[in-house]
Amino acid sequence: MRMFVFPCLALCVAMVSCSEESNSVTKDDDSKQLEKRGLHSFGDYGHSGHHEHVKTVTIEKKVPVPYTVTKHIPYTVEKKVPYEVKVPVPEPYYVEKKVPVHVKEYVKVPVHVPKPYEVIKKVPYEVKYPVDKPYEVKVSVPQPYEVIKKIPYEVKVPVPQPYEVIKKIPYEVKVEIPVPKPYEVIKKVPYEVKVPVEKPYPVEVPKPYPVEVEKPYPVVVEKKVPYEVKYPVDKPYKVEVEKPYPVHVKVPVPQPYTVEKKVPYTVEKAVPYEVKVPIEKPYPVYSEVKVPLHKEIPIPEKYHVEVPIFPHKEESHHEYHSHK
Repeated sequence: MRMFVFPCLALCVAMVSCSEESNSVTKDDDSKQLEKRGLHSFGDYGHSGHHEHVKTVTIEKKVPVPYTVTKHIPYTVEKKVPYEVKVPVPEPYYVEKKVPVHVKEYVKVPVHVPKPYEVIKKVPYEVKYPVDKPYEVKVSVPQPYEVIKKIPYEVKVPVPQPYEVIKKIPYEVKVEIPVPKPYEVIKKVPYEVKVPVEKPYPVEVPKPYPVEVEKPYPVVVEKKVPYEVKYPVDKPYKVEVEKPYPVHVKVPVPQPYTVEKKVPYTVEKAVPYEVKVPIEKPYPVYSEVKVPLHKEIPIPEKYHVEVPIFPHKEESHHEYHSHK
């Protein structure tokens, strides 16, 4: 659209300038003709006693004035077009995850050590407790020894037939409340209560008062009129536009690495030392004595039970179809 408007404006300006030049040429010709006509006029020639009539002729000259001519000069405008840049990513992609690991850091702290250094060594020694004398403890064991063994057996509980089931059914119970007769009914009847007032007293009522209202006054409002600002451009100049170029980015591939983690564990260290176990002398020795136990074992008896035999009844062909 702009490319079409600017050439039209240039044509209009050129046509106006041509018309002004043609008008100036016609006016110059007319003024020359007037000058010639004034030279050849013989109206007052030879009469010296009369007043001479002087004819003034004004000559208009066109002086060229420089003016600005806007000329449309097309120039190239570079436009940035985004495009996709593909970066190779290894598959599967390794993601490094930082795991906190407790690391013990030993800090050297100066410790004052006295000289000569005192070493405390624990030496085990025997501690003798005074005991009156070894005494014998007698435990009475009955002979023969009774062993109680629990044998499960069936317990038959008599249940009546038919079995009575007690079910609780709620029912309405009527309770008579004594009411006096005749029954007294209290009914509230509204009535007028007259409050004595001494006399009518004056009540102040706010009266209307005049309020000044500001009348509208003229305010000058500046209205902004947009106009075209033309910047003269010398010539089309080159604009350097940064073009995208491929950049090779090295993606570090994570490698597995070993992490040393210190796990506390107990170390059992055998320390040889003397352990003394007190032994009673003499000490009782208990032995198991087998005692015969009489147990009654029931023996099942075999008895004959007659099986009932029912007579077989043959159904007729008609009855078979009727049942179907």
